[in-house]
Amino acid sequence: MSTSRFLSNLLIASFIFLIMPNIGNSQNLLETEKWKSFFEEKSYLKKGAEVSDENFWEIDASYTLYDTYTLLIIFVNGKSEEFKWQYDGLSNLLNKKKALLDSKFERLEKENIAYIVFDGYLLRNPNMGNSITGDFTFVLCEGPLSVYREYYSSPITKENTVSALMFTMNGKLVKDFYLGKFEKKAAKLVSDYAELSEKIRSRKAGYFNKQEDILRIANEYNQWVMENNVYRYDDWAGLQFDR
Repeated sequence: MSTSRFLSNLLIASFIFLIMPNIGNSQNLLETEKWKSFFEEKSYLKKGAEVSDENFWEIDASYTLYDTYTLLIIFVNGKSEEFKWQYDGLSNLLNKKKALLDSKFERLEKENIAYIVFDGYLLRNPNMGNSITGDFTFVLCEGPLSVYREYYSSPITKENTVSALMFTMNGKLVKDFYLGKFEKKAAKLVSDYAELSEKIRSRKAGYFNKQEDILRIANEYNQWVMENNVYRYDDWAGLQFDR
């Protein structure tokens, strides 16, 4: 997907030309080379997919508490801005319920934030009602069938941190996905792509209930939609901020 198409998918079209004061008066922050290449190359998908329950706290410990890091905030109204944030834990960044404070203690209300970019990770604020707990999620796969990993933890102890994969189809949460057999639920989810559905139903190697296989299924499905029903693919793009 081209950068210009990504940006039109990512943001509400009427806000594409908003001006960002911290980079001058002529260019949107997302149009700078730094962020154009970030979203075009989509390295955040690989980086997000590498995070697991087993290494979550190891990754968290690799950052220095209270050091200042840069966050790119993409707001639901189309604006984007870089903020300085004092690190207080990856789980705290993910589990923000109401507001985020930057290093100047400016309140950024969660309901106004669509995406956060932190150190190469793309974190999405799910549509209200389209998430398990309402926390920010790691983006693992984007398309009509999107896959996210959502972490939620006890506010008291790190040991209770757990995660779950979350799926949306055409912008809507796939509810109760893990109630019942995986091959039955997943095959039904992609039933319009009969060949892929049969691979899952017949338990073909590479199409099992594990993250790498699930991402393979989602990527194959999205590629099929893009090649065979481009209008539906564009419809998915238009749903991204249908709050």
